[in-house]
Amino acid sequence: MVRFDAYSASNSIGSGHSENQDSYLVDVSTLLFAVADGVGGYQGGKEAAELATSALRNKAGMLRDESTMRASIEDIHEQLKETAKSMHYPGMGTTLAAAKVLPSSQNSGRVITANAGDSPILLYPRATLEGTDSGEFQKLYTDDSYRDRTPASMWAIVQYLGIESHKLEVHTQSVDYSVGDVILICSDGITDNLLNPGSYAQRRSANIGEIIRKFGSAKKIVEEAISVGTKPDDMTAVLIFL
Repeated sequence: MVRFDAYSASNSIGSGHSENQDSYLVDVSTLLFAVADGVGGYQGGKEAAELATSALRNKAGMLRDESTMRASIEDIHEQLKETAKSMHYPGMGTTLAAAKVLPSSQNSGRVITANAGDSPILLYPRATLEGTDSGEFQKLYTDDSYRDRTPASMWAIVQYLGIESHKLEVHTQSVDYSVGDVILICSDGITDNLLNPGSYAQRRSANIGEIIRKFGSAKKIVEEAISVGTKPDDMTAVLIFL
C-alpha cells in the first residue's frame, strides 16, 4: 500500500514576504502527489500555487502516461496565464513538480513524473535507505534554474507555470519502482539547504536519506532544512512510501 507524509513551513516570512506561498497535493485515492512553489517577487504566488495543485487534482483521472501528464500541466499553465490577466498580476506563477504512481503488482510498478521550474523530485531506492547499496538518490526532474553555476544562482528560475516570455517546457520521466522505495517531492528550499548549495555534482544526500531511514518524517526534513539556514525560504516536503 502506498502511503505518504507531508509538511510545509517557512523561515522567510517577513518584510515583503507575508505568507507561505507553497501548496501541495496528496491524493491517495488516485496516487497523485505534487508540490507547487509560488514564484516570489510577484503578486499572486500563493494563489498560483493553489490553483496549480487544485487543477491538477481535478485532472487526476486522466493522467495515464507522460503525454497526458504533459498536456494536463500545459493546460494548467494556460489557465494560470488567464487568471494572472484577470487579477492584473503580471509575472504571477508557480513551479510544479508531480508524481503519479501506477502499481503493476504487489511488489513493483511505475512512476510518472512531471515538472516545470526548480522543485525537486528525488527517488531513494530501498537498498540505499537500508544501507545495502552505496548509491544515492535518483533525480526524477529537470532543474529549470542556473543553480549548478554559482550558489547565488539558486534564486534564478528559468521558467515556471504562468510565464509569458516563452513557451513552457514540461519535463517528464517514467521509472520503475520496487516496494520500499521512497520518493521525495519538495520545494527548492529543502534541497538548497540539505544538499550542497550551488553544485548538484557535489551533492550530499546523506542528510535527507538518513532522515527518511530514521524517522520517515516530512516534518523532520523541513525542520532540518530550516535549521541549516543557508537559504531562507518556504519549505514543503512530501514523502511517498512505495
